[in-house]
Amino acid sequence: MKSILVHLPAYREPELIPTIESALSNAKYPKRIKFGICRQFKEEDGFDNIDKYRSDSRFKIIDLPYQEAQGLPYARGLINDQLLTDEDYLLQLDSHHRFDKNWDDYLIRLHNKLLKKSDKVIIGGYLPYYNPFNDPADRVQETWQTHVVCFYPHGTCFVRPGHYPDTKESIPGRYVSGHFLFTTNEWGKTIRHDPDIIFAGEELHMTIRSFTHGYDIYHLPKPVIWHATMREERDGMLVWDDFHKFGKDFNAGQNKARSKIRQLLRVEDNGFDLTGYDLGNKRTVQDYENFAGLDFTNHRIQQYTLDHKAPHNPPVSKDNPWVQSFYHCINVPKSEFKGNDYTSMVVAFDDADGNAIYRNDWDEHRIKEEFAKPGDWLSFENIFNENQDRKPARWVMWAHSKSNSWAERVESSL
Repeated sequence: MKSILVHLPAYREPELIPTIESALSNAKYPKRIKFGICRQFKEEDGFDNIDKYRSDSRFKIIDLPYQEAQGLPYARGLINDQLLTDEDYLLQLDSHHRFDKNWDDYLIRLHNKLLKKSDKVIIGGYLPYYNPFNDPADRVQETWQTHVVCFYPHGTCFVRPGHYPDTKESIPGRYVSGHFLFTTNEWGKTIRHDPDIIFAGEELHMTIRSFTHGYDIYHLPKPVIWHATMREERDGMLVWDDFHKFGKDFNAGQNKARSKIRQLLRVEDNGFDLTGYDLGNKRTVQDYENFAGLDFTNHRIQQYTLDHKAPHNPPVSKDNPWVQSFYHCINVPKSEFKGNDYTSMVVAFDDADGNAIYRNDWDEHRIKEEFAKPGDWLSFENIFNENQDRKPARWVMWAHSKSNSWAERVESSL
């Protein structure tokens, strides 16, 4: 009987116990399911008390007071380094999931099938959503693949779930997901989680290291596990919320992690010792860029990738050009805009010569929606691509009102 370690890094998690119960009650062979849990807890919470499982030999638990938490990859590293022993398979999750009947048997059979195509296999990607307060009725009954959308300015990629092709077969993927990854014990022992990565960049770090160690990524062809994304009942008690309360600089940790990842990608040399967390010797970063249609140095994405077509990418051509990729988050105080009768708002990005590269006009409904959000700031993402060799140098927001025609104009250099 092949065994599976279910990897659960739980930070003040109301869904921890329901996740455990769903995994066990829906497994075809519950006795082969083991649990590696890093329980990052606040005693007063109570909802993640797992004392009833402590006498069960299938459960291996690290209890970590939430004040000592150091980020998600740190907790993942504790699980794989200390709790993963002789289990045959590793199922890396978050700690808020639901499971279909016989999920364990299905994953092992699919993994064995894919080993006929690849020497080393990861089954992973973004899982469909479930609602903890209306389950199973609200489970999304469609398969997703992971789409690469753009580059962040600091060099990692923005990825999100998207439509799966019309096939019942498992398709290759460009990216692993932190919240769902099924593979062998060997992966967990080899692709160790770098504790310097606080949160952002975790998935790119795992992807590029897995690929260069010889692993091929495949997506699930049907839903067998569901994942809950950010939930209102956890507002104010996530790790970055508590970092702020403790006076820890969450962003400083993020910036260090991104700098380390850029060195891993061989874009920069930032003086880090990557021993234990470096690339493999089976394939190179260039091999991955050719496979995925990404250019880490110049922040470009091939059109084939933006069209969400399954890799391996074809060579660059007229029909598959490089596209410059941009992501910018605008943050501006609401107090900059004094009016209450705006009819439209220009949001634009210009190059150094003042030529518009990207423009998105808000209508009256969007304006009211943005200003109605809690807080004193307008904060919103802007994602766009540019086929020509131009880069945005500044952003502009220009309001138009019923009473003053063109009104307040706010701009800032990038």
